[in-house]
Amino acid sequence: MFGGKTVKVKLDRDLVDKLRKVADVAGYATVDEFVTHVLEKEMLHFEDAKDDKDMRERLKGLGYIS
Repeated sequence: MFGGKTVKVKLDRDLVDKLRKVADVAGYATVDEFVTHVLEKEMLHFEDAKDDKDMRERLKGLGYIS
C-alpha cells in the first residue's frame, strides 16, 4: 500500500513470538508482512486528518492516548 524503502524496528522478543503465531495462523508469509498489513490498516484512520488536533482526537477515540 505505502511502498518505499524499509527500515528496521526493534520489538520485544515475546511480542515477536506472539506475532509469529498469529501471522502463521492468518496465512501471512512472514511476521514483517503481517505487521506491515496491521500498521497500514491502522494508518487509514489518520489519512484524512485535517491537522494535529484532529489526529489527537482520533487517537483518543481509538484509545491510543488519553
